[in-house]
Amino acid sequence: MVDTPLKILIIRLSSIGDILLTSSLVRQVRTAYPESRIDFVVKDTFAELVKYNPHINKTWEVQTTPGQENFAGLKSALAEIGYDIILDLHNNLRSNYIRRGINVPNIQHIHKDKLIQSLLVYFGINRYEKILQIPERYLKVAQNIGVKDDGQGLELFLNDLIRTSARMKLAQSGIAPETPYICIAPGAAFFTKRWPKENFKALIKKIQSRDNFNIIILGGKADQTLGKYFTKDPNVFNLAGNLSLLESAFVLAGGKLLIANDTGLMHMAASVKSPVLAIFGSTVKEFGFFPYRANSIVIEKKDVKCRPCTHIGKDKCPKKHFDCMQGIRVDDVYTGVIQLLFN
Repeated sequence: MVDTPLKILIIRLSSIGDILLTSSLVRQVRTAYPESRIDFVVKDTFAELVKYNPHINKTWEVQTTPGQENFAGLKSALAEIGYDIILDLHNNLRSNYIRRGINVPNIQHIHKDKLIQSLLVYFGINRYEKILQIPERYLKVAQNIGVKDDGQGLELFLNDLIRTSARMKLAQSGIAPETPYICIAPGAAFFTKRWPKENFKALIKKIQSRDNFNIIILGGKADQTLGKYFTKDPNVFNLAGNLSLLESAFVLAGGKLLIANDTGLMHMAASVKSPVLAIFGSTVKEFGFFPYRANSIVIEKKDVKCRPCTHIGKDKCPKKHFDCMQGIRVDDVYTGVIQLLFN
């Protein structure tokens, strides 16, 4: 696209899903600028999600350990590189601090449409003329520099050490190689994004009554106790909190499908081309976080008038009925599972 290779810096600091959703743009930027240097700034806790991406030349990690934050030092190091373009896909106080004052001639940043979002959340007024998925919104940030949609979905890259480590943990958990399994991620950061655990348990029994799949419970350390709730049943294995992010991706890639709430693992499954059944409660499609260009089914209660009550989730239902999740029947989710498994 240009005679002289450019130096391009992409910023997205967190979190799991948001970073995974940048992967299509990273690829598209590489296609537009095949000889350029493309670097990525991310928090250290999420760095592995981009670390092995062949389209990225260098990953800059923002240290998050208290007392070891390195924003000032990182900013100085970035200034020495002499970037030509910054694509800020986060556009918050920290990313603004990083990008400002390092003399980059072309800075593009995402516009978050907070007014439209707030109208929908707080007043039930829908002013979304067109629903754009988050990767499509990221693409808009780069359109001014000639980056185009390639029509493909998300991607995620692992190395052989990750694969070997994940296989060992599966074996240590008693999961036999080549045994078919389904992954379930029953957790979520916020209460209003969690389908009741009793429903997940009933769903597992319904699935295993038809086909005796192994069930692998996935999630972070905060989901370990929740995962134990399911392991009283046969052929259910709790790996929540026991895998790294990329080890989880390996497990997802080998599974028949993932059943999950609206979480980062949902986007991870889409990134490794695993079918996804996603359960949405208090959040809606307008926010752009449905599984992106994936073999997926989304289950939601569209007739609950108080949806959405939030764009990220809440610790309790504001109306105290939780109809957006309580109203999703096990049979409805099971029907979606069968469709993804056998169609």
